[in-house]
Amino acid sequence: MRIGVLGSGEVGGHIAKKLAALGHEVMLGSPHAKDKADEFPGIALGTAPEAAQHGEWVVNAMEGATALRVLKDCDLDGKILVDIGNIESSIDGPLETPLGQQIQENHPTARVVKTLNSTSAHLMVDPGQLPARHTVFVASNDDKAKSEVVSLLEDFGWQDIVDLGDLSACRGMEYLAAAWIPINKALGTTDFALSLVRKES
Repeated sequence: MRIGVLGSGEVGGHIAKKLAALGHEVMLGSPHAKDKADEFPGIALGTAPEAAQHGEWVVNAMEGATALRVLKDCDLDGKILVDIGNIESSIDGPLETPLGQQIQENHPTARVVKTLNSTSAHLMVDPGQLPARHTVFVASNDDKAKSEVVSLLEDFGWQDIVDLGDLSACRGMEYLAAAWIPINKALGTTDFALSLVRKES
């Protein structure tokens, strides 16, 4: 499958490399992508609009305001858009409209699926690096798109995938991402994750 990954930072880099390792045709899109050819061998590099045009799917690995600005110039019509980003204000202030919902409102024909936004970048693509099973959450207004993204998460190695329903769940998901910051500072490592412990029915 052809997938465009928008953002060449730590998150976008991990996602692009994993997708390529799984056999997908990946294009990484960012203003700095072409300066990182040595870092991404075998992965096509271009601008964000070029990567979005390349992809049958698009992955947003950019933070809030940047994502909203960059996506304005991208063709997302009918495409699954996997949103991993967060609105910056959720870190230290009230969250008015979560990023996933804003993207869906701005691009009504895109099939937005929110996931992986509260997980360390290296664990997003290899959750087995931790000794215990941990949880990833997913939400979308499009059940079919969500099901397809769940299959990709399983390809990444995720075993505990919790469906939170439609994109109204983005608020809680992005507040979970805000909690990641103080936990990271307290532990001094990114080698941690959240696990949803529940009584088996």
